[in-house]
Amino acid sequence: MKLKSVAVVTALASMNLLQGCASPHVVQAVQIEDAQYSCNRLTFEISEADRFRAEAQAEKGVTGTNVAAVLFFWPAMIGTYANANEAIAAADTRKVSLLSYYNQKKCADQTQQAAPAGRLSASAASTEVKKLKAQVDDRKLSDADFTKKRQDIIDRLY
Repeated sequence: MKLKSVAVVTALASMNLLQGCASPHVVQAVQIEDAQYSCNRLTFEISEADRFRAEAQAEKGVTGTNVAAVLFFWPAMIGTYANANEAIAAADTRKVSLLSYYNQKKCADQTQQAAPAGRLSASAASTEVKKLKAQVDDRKLSDADFTKKRQDIIDRLY
């Protein structure tokens, strides 16, 4: 009897661990400040939504966590796929919302000028954020530091 309850507890703990390891970030689809963003900031946020979508899509592929989930506790795989689908849908909704503001502001009609000294274009800012994200993934940078540095990059958008 005692062995059975230990097995059940172990199985539940394993399920939580496996599902928690492969949960992509579900981005908030609409944010209050979206309407006030500049065209460059909108471009940056659109590229971030694309990045979130790509990361969520990658979670649905053959990863070490997914293989372990299939081998040891297949319901965790269902949870991972469900969360990945939710993250993809949220990223798509965010992108549509941002594109709506982008079109309302006629951002495509505006000519791009060279970035002033110390300022970043949306593509350069996106590249910088990707580098920071890689540092977080490699555990060289904390989530709090990532958030602060990301905001510094956003503030430098022209």
